Amino acid sequence: MASFAILGPLEVTVAGRTVTPRSGRQRALLAVLLVNAGRDTGLGQILGALWGDAPPDTAVGQVQTLIWRLRGVLGDDAIATRPGGYRLTVADADLDARVFAAGAAEAAALARSGRAAEAARRYGEALALWRGPVLADVRLPGDPQAAGFPAAVAELTELRLAVERDRVDVEFALGRHAELIPALHRMVDAEPLREELRERLMLALHRTGRRAEALETYRRGRAATVAELGLEPGRGLRELHRRILDGDPLLDAAEPAPAPPTAPPAAQLPMDAADFVGRHDLAARLAALLAAPPADGPAADAGQPAAPPVVVVSGAAGSGKTTLAVHVAHLVRDRFGDGQLFVDLRGGGEPHDPSTVLGRFLHALGEDPRAVPADTDERAALFRARTAGRRLLVVLDNAAGENQLRPLLPAEPGCAVLVTARRRLTALPGAHHVDLGVFAADEAVDLLRHAIGDGRVAAEHADCLRVAERCGYLPLAIRIAGARLAARPHWPVAKLAGQLADERARLDVLRTGDLAVRSSLATSYHELDPTERRLLRLLGGVDLPRVPGWAAAALLDRSPAEGEELTERLVEARLVDADGGGYRLHDLVRAYARELLDADGAPGERTAALGRLTGGWLTLADEAYRRTGGGFRRGVAGAAPRWSRWTAAERDAVLGDPVAWFEASRGMLVGTVRRAAAAGLVEPAWNLANTLGRLFELREHLDDWAGATTAALDACVAADADAGRAWLLRSLGERHLNLDRLDDALACFDAALARFERLGERRGQALALRAAGTAYRLQRRDAEAMAALSRAKAITVELGDRAGQAQVLFGVGAAHRVAGRPGPAEAAFRQALAIFGELGDRFGEAYTSTSLALVLGGRGADADAEALLARALGLCRELGYRRGEAISLGHLGELHLRTGAHERAVAELTEAVAGAREVGDGIGELIALRRLGAAYLALGRLPAARSALRYCLALCREHGEDGERERALRLLGEVRAG
Repeated sequence: MASFAILGPLEVTVAGRTVTPRSGRQRALLAVLLVNAGRDTGLGQILGALWGDAPPDTAVGQVQTLIWRLRGVLGDDAIATRPGGYRLTVADADLDARVFAAGAAEAAALARSGRAAEAARRYGEALALWRGPVLADVRLPGDPQAAGFPAAVAELTELRLAVERDRVDVEFALGRHAELIPALHRMVDAEPLREELRERLMLALHRTGRRAEALETYRRGRAATVAELGLEPGRGLRELHRRILDGDPLLDAAEPAPAPPTAPPAAQLPMDAADFVGRHDLAARLAALLAAPPADGPAADAGQPAAPPVVVVSGAAGSGKTTLAVHVAHLVRDRFGDGQLFVDLRGGGEPHDPSTVLGRFLHALGEDPRAVPADTDERAALFRARTAGRRLLVVLDNAAGENQLRPLLPAEPGCAVLVTARRRLTALPGAHHVDLGVFAADEAVDLLRHAIGDGRVAAEHADCLRVAERCGYLPLAIRIAGARLAARPHWPVAKLAGQLADERARLDVLRTGDLAVRSSLATSYHELDPTERRLLRLLGGVDLPRVPGWAAAALLDRSPAEGEELTERLVEARLVDADGGGYRLHDLVRAYARELLDADGAPGERTAALGRLTGGWLTLADEAYRRTGGGFRRGVAGAAPRWSRWTAAERDAVLGDPVAWFEASRGMLVGTVRRAAAAGLVEPAWNLANTLGRLFELREHLDDWAGATTAALDACVAADADAGRAWLLRSLGERHLNLDRLDDALACFDAALARFERLGERRGQALALRAAGTAYRLQRRDAEAMAALSRAKAITVELGDRAGQAQVLFGVGAAHRVAGRPGPAEAAFRQALAIFGELGDRFGEAYTSTSLALVLGGRGADADAEALLARALGLCRELGYRRGEAISLGHLGELHLRTGAHERAVAELTEAVAGAREVGDGIGELIALRRLGAAYLALGRLPAARSALRYCLALCREHGEDGERERALRLLGEVRAG
């Protein structure tokens, strides 16, 4: 048997004799077959790799000649002719890349089990297989992308870098710093922008007494990063540089090697179908294909591919592909102990980008999101590297095509892939293809039995068979028929069978692809009355994946009760799915409905319907805004038309708990803002986005806040809607303020203020100035903070805006407190608290009570301070305001720490850390950690104190909090002294 080396220049050995081809085209063909070893390589891929887009007329004959010559060297059985291409079969032990991957996986397992010396040796043996860049002396004369050549090279290169990094960590744990320095120099020279390698080189130099060289290594790395990327080095590299400069003694001793990132096994499969019927033999066969042990040794020699099994289930829409795939996946999931990944690729609508899917998969596999590259090919290479040595099942549902799938396929033979798609994906090499047809008669009746019960089927069995026959035995149609019968238990089955007797109502089940789906949907569509048809068209036209129960009422301008009844009729027809308080259209149904609306020739109807739907959301959002009270102020409601056919009682039923309503509706609200903005409904889009700011802030949904506001802002910019632009810039600034991005916040506030001044919008000016005062105060810019707040106060008095006056007074009090003026601070806080209480603004009461408590505590009035903090904590919990809850807990913990209630302080501060971390409040987290460290120190729990303070220091460096850093360092000194 031949053995192959690709980790460097191409080498081929047979019986100990080197037989590497000399012909450039022959070497190129062999390289293409090797990077796809164990998988079919299509003739088209080979032609593209050798000649690009213009192969000569003799190209196929030339390929056949090249294959014949390679077989003469490698043996007749080495390269098999496959339908549409060729397959090179290589045992794992005969390909150095596979030997390397196996050795690296073994070394990683040894490292995880604490056997560092053995792991280091095994890593060294694996890395010794590398003789240079992958296939260093091979050049493809055509298009390398045609055969996946660059991706395979990138995958192996990425794996080598990961293994080298892991080896260094293991060697560090063994104290072998000096020996590693030459290798680390080579690695850094080869990859000057890989900061994790540069960190390790700096650490090795420092620990061997070469401090000046370590600092010079940082200087060169910084220069390269600035020159190449225009960026400063990352936090880790900067922090190591600082610690070396400071002579941090913790750097002098070797630390245990960090364990590779681990995550619980991914378990992403949807629930198995409770009514799975028929196809049990097929499911068992597919399960056997997926669960077969990976080929190795003799099995590979016998011709079994050393590649993961790929099973593709294709068939017409509605043929039950997803149901079968999920059922099969559940049958074999125990065979894949490292987890199961699942994604709906949305091939029937807007297909998911493979890069996005790879990002989700890598996160599920425990990869740090910051380490995930942006480029799709690099993500695919990292995904293949991270699946090496694992037993994973990957289910790719509803695929759009081969190009979408290829980056998502693992290369590890121990993995398995199950794909569903509407068409046969014949260009997917090495896949097992299954064409899913329709049910047999008994299977179709079985599915009806699940819907309407055994008794009804037994009593009307012949009519059930007629229904199944007239539905064409297509699972989707059977489900629709069963749902209609279940919804009408008083109907005899014969009645439905009679309705289906007309050929116009029968499904064209023998055709494949979208046409069959369209025929089945058309049949259902024509059974609807005109109002129901119009509703289905409009539901498709607004193009939202999920809509609320009242959506039909808004789209048709009917009462909510009428709209819900009409929607339920579509649910009975299985054209719409009920979904936990909302409704969904399957992507195929939605696409079909959009086609119908487009064919209707009434383009204005779509926009008008979307406008009413957005107007309905605005009505509810206005009321939810009013009922929550306090916090973010939108300033203006906006002039967009509202839609409402609710009675007061109906509206109260919807908004009984406005926060719960918002949480349940959030995804639909954000989707509506985006859709309205895209459709040119600028005023409704910005009105809704601006109103939602209060709820986004209250519930800390900062990503959704940014998404909705940015979408509406872009529409305002495109339409030159200056008022909307001003209000949304101010809203974005408030979001930046919540994230402590103070420079970004001030940039937004300045831009908003300039526009408000041009527009003569005094309320907007006051809000922007008040928020800018907060940002300046947090930056310790006292004079600028007081100036902005003074201007804001004058405007609120001029407008008679009591709520605005209270918020400005709070800002003034906070500025005085930070500047060390407790008397004026207390006076301002008490005035603000009185106004908030008068207005019933619980949100304002909560944060003002907290700040007043700090002032009182500062002058020794601990009992009054504790009462105010307890009041603030209760209000935040009532409101569901997690950030405020964490802040109140942190201050309560500090008070109890100061008064000697140390155990109580630890409990409160532990909650404060968790709450701040949950909402992404980094500064709040580091302060709570510093206090928690102090509490542990007071209790004599030194390891816990050390851990909390080290976390605090890391966050201080990230956020530039020098004052907190000094406090934490002093406490850490006490811990060491203790």
